[in-house]
Amino acid sequence: MTHDELRELSGGYALGILDEPDRRAFEAHLSTCASCAAEVRDFTSIASALALDVPQIDPPASLRERVLRAAVAVPASPPAAVEPFTARREIPQAQRPRRESVLTLLSAAAVVIAFALGAYAVSLQRRIAVLEGQVRAAADRAAQSQQQLVQLKAAADQSTQVRRILAAGDLRRLDLAGTKAAPAAAGRAFWSPAEGLVVAFANLPATDAGRVYQLWVIPPGGNPIDAGLLDLQPDGRALALARAGTSQRVGTVAITLEPAGGSPVPTLGNMIAAGTLAN
Repeated sequence: MTHDELRELSGGYALGILDEPDRRAFEAHLSTCASCAAEVRDFTSIASALALDVPQIDPPASLRERVLRAAVAVPASPPAAVEPFTARREIPQAQRPRRESVLTLLSAAAVVIAFALGAYAVSLQRRIAVLEGQVRAAADRAAQSQQQLVQLKAAADQSTQVRRILAAGDLRRLDLAGTKAAPAAAGRAFWSPAEGLVVAFANLPATDAGRVYQLWVIPPGGNPIDAGLLDLQPDGRALALARAGTSQRVGTVAITLEPAGGSPVPTLGNMIAAGTLAN
């Protein structure tokens, strides 16, 4: 904290209302700052003088009985007429210094309280800012955890589906080879009419911005069926799961390079890899 921020805590320190972190910070500053030390001495003497200025007098034990008797007594005669107000009553000279002393101390105490309230407000604002930061950090961590949970669930679901396909009794295998556009690309497809299709690719070239790989299933003598987009990894690998069109006989499996979001029909000039199921 700056010197001005710490100086605002002097009134609260003198009244003993600072919380522990602010008190420690102010005491560390107090040992090196003469002006703040002087303010604390002034505030402390004012607060002490205010507490001692008016002496505390214990009322006599008989006062309660007299008050009760007066409250229930029936007046014997009408109350005396109140003397009309004619002029301001003069305060005896002997009482004036005492009254002025009290007013002075009350004014000084108001300054102490104002400083103390200011210090408390500053401290409260700092604590609110810290709590708001902690809440935002916790919300960010919760959002990240939720996102990770969704990703882990998707990966678990994908892994379960792959195992079901590979364990199917009607499993068939297709080997896919790269075209002239990507001669090093290669893939392998495993198809189960009952469970679906899983395709794994390797050595796929990186795509340009706004382009994606799209998977197609082509029945014998039929039209290509969109089987989804490939999630290409930085090392050129990709894994795809498909159920569209896999319940009927699969003739050919292929991937093409398409605009982002995919195409309704394959762009044959952008064929990257393909394979046909042997009879």
